Amino acid sequence: MKTAKEWGQDILKITMRINQEFPELSKFIKEMPVMVASNDTAQENIEALNNYYNSLADLLTDYSKTHTSMKKKNEQTPSKDSGYPLYPASDDIYNQAKEVRNLNPEDLSKNKAPNEKPGTMNEKDFEHDMSGDDLDVPGSELDDQQESVGSEDEENNYYSLGGDAHNDLDEDKG
Repeated sequence: MKTAKEWGQDILKITMRINQEFPELSKFIKEMPVMVASNDTAQENIEALNNYYNSLADLLTDYSKTHTSMKKKNEQTPSKDSGYPLYPASDDIYNQAKEVRNLNPEDLSKNKAPNEKPGTMNEKDFEHDMSGDDLDVPGSELDDQQESVGSEDEENNYYSLGGDAHNDLDEDKG
């Protein structure tokens, strides 16, 4: 006959097996408490542990008849590379590529042009340009014709309206 310690080890093993193979059953384990009381005799506690183990074993056996365990699901799941032929690393086109730096994206036969003077920034500072004409504002070039004629309405520009959702408008704050 098994001792309480041996039943505890068996219960731990079957509980771990249930958690690994059928994790969805874990919620039922919590609903099946072990009925071991301190005022019971050692023989009654061993019987309670035996009954608890048998109920876990029955749960596992009955459930495994109609469901696939995680272990089997993982074995059946094809790997992400399955179906593709294996090639040696020497045939990998990304390993064969040569990295080219400073390539001009406008004209791939040329390199990027350096800044006017080495060590200087390629944008104007506040001392040289107070208007911000060199800033890159998306959509600002769309109304250049109206600007030249003087009929532009600045507050109706896309970048002045708070984006697509027209967030943070002055009208909403009043």
